[in-house]
Amino acid sequence: MESTKKKVLKALQEFITTRESIRRTESSNNKNVLFGVSWTLTQFHIAALLKENELMNNTTLAKELNISKPAVTKATKKLLEKGIIKEKQNEGNKKEIFYVLTEKGETMAAIHEKLHKEAEEQYLSLLDNFNKEQLETIILFLNTLTNHLKNENMK
Repeated sequence: MESTKKKVLKALQEFITTRESIRRTESSNNKNVLFGVSWTLTQFHIAALLKENELMNNTTLAKELNISKPAVTKATKKLLEKGIIKEKQNEGNKKEIFYVLTEKGETMAAIHEKLHKEAEEQYLSLLDNFNKEQLETIILFLNTLTNHLKNENMK
């Protein structure tokens, strides 16, 4: 059993290393370039959230993305500078700032949605290689791993 656990750990490490290597290569090959600008995954996710939800502020974006408010501020600043989003104030509360997509932002969100669908199709195709029992084990493992990460992050 211990040998099998080590094989799982090695396979997981290989997966993470390969994924990060590919992400670095894609980034250096300008894979995330749109409108002549390189975008982060966070910025794409903000555009996607704003497409789904009419008005969102820093707090709601941070909560939905499970990231810090300063990370949202950094991402929205670039999106504002590049004309992907614009600020909007509520008539009743001039202090609170919400974000909405511009026309360019709608395009960015549509591209993000297309990429998500393609990735989902790839994963579903890969999962066709497993039977129901194996899929249940994968689910259990991923849920356990996610909970472990969340608990470690709270310390």
